[in-house]
Amino acid sequence: MTEAARRARVLGPSGPGRPLRIGVLASATGGNLRTLLSLQHTAPDRFQVCLVASHGVRVAALDVAREAGVEAWTGDFDARCGSASQAAADGPDAVRRYRERARSWHDGLHCRMASWEADHGPLDLVVLAYHRWIEGALLDRYAHRMINQHPGDLSVLAADGSRALTGKDPVRLAMSQGHRATRTSCFLVDGSHDGGAVLCMGPPVPVGDRRPTAEDAWRQELLQKERSDRPCLEWTVRAFAAGRLAVDGARHVDGSRVVLVDGEATPLGGKRLDDTDD
Repeated sequence: MTEAARRARVLGPSGPGRPLRIGVLASATGGNLRTLLSLQHTAPDRFQVCLVASHGVRVAALDVAREAGVEAWTGDFDARCGSASQAAADGPDAVRRYRERARSWHDGLHCRMASWEADHGPLDLVVLAYHRWIEGALLDRYAHRMINQHPGDLSVLAADGSRALTGKDPVRLAMSQGHRATRTSCFLVDGSHDGGAVLCMGPPVPVGDRRPTAEDAWRQELLQKERSDRPCLEWTVRAFAAGRLAVDGARHVDGSRVVLVDGEATPLGGKRLDDTDD
């Protein structure tokens, strides 16, 4: 065993001998949820999607959950908290008030999930396909067992060492910077914005002759969802369930913790998949 492996925190389920119990926070079409349900269908003794929650009401992922017989919760985040973009336009005081409302709303979700777990058993992993920043008790509760899919290569750094492809539109940003391929990153969620330890990156998806227009970037992202999102999430969840992942105390230049796979330290970006990986 390497020195890094000896001092690392192993990620994985808390209860051996049962399926990995998964919760999902969803905002959109349910693509990642379908991936998780496919894992459950293939290996029900290893994976179980137990709960899906959203910040909204008219969210397609909730319909996917209900069709699969998974408990699904709607939310009223926008009515309670308003819009982050509108708060930013209104100035620093508005941003502060918005963040307070958002944290309060997510603290309420935390309480509801804690109560659900008391009745139904703990969740081992929470998977985000979620368009709201989370702060507060919910992050604390699921520290080291909450992951997010991001449609950008989070190993690409700016000159100051910060991550260059964060935020809402990383595919178009990568294309505008001349990247010839885009890929999905799966990372541990923490208090930063897209700054957590990167566990895995999906296969690169060539840009081809697409241009950095809104339409072409959306076409690229749709292609990426199938070719990079899905294998990235599948590999990460399987590795998490098998206890193959760990985080070291050492940090990369961007400040994120070093990820170990099977006890071996990985470069920034974690496990990098290509088209031949299962």
